[in-house]
Amino acid sequence: MSVEIVLIPVAIALTKEIAEGISRKLENKDNSILILETRMKDELLLKQALEDWDCSFRSIDHIEEIPFPSQEYDEVIFLLNSTGRYSLVLPQTADQTAYEEWLSNVEHTYTNLLQQQVYQTLIERAPRNGLILEQEERLADRSIQLTYILNK
Repeated sequence: MSVEIVLIPVAIALTKEIAEGISRKLENKDNSILILETRMKDELLLKQALEDWDCSFRSIDHIEEIPFPSQEYDEVIFLLNSTGRYSLVLPQTADQTAYEEWLSNVEHTYTNLLQQQVYQTLIERAPRNGLILEQEERLADRSIQLTYILNK
């Protein structure tokens, strides 16, 4: 008996979700802000993805902590929402379309990093769980197909 595991890039789904407008506007006392929600949950992977885009990470706990207006565009601010996902917080004057495109690119990088992490975990833990790697194949869509044999 063999088990096949396929790791498929999911950036297309992430891009679609962003493009469908999972953004909302909130009012904050004196200034208006824009929040773009993401599917990203892992802070370390998010920081790594942002480093690839030459951007630093800043997390806030409450909307009241937002330092807008700010002229610093090399630092992005994320708010951890109630679902455990990070939301990008922007001033209302930000170019929403441009940031949605940028956020889509960051999420694509994040997804690749997450897939690498899952791949490494599978490779490391499989032998301990009685699985023997029979075949590893990299497919045209950049997915990786791992075929394991159950060792009884």
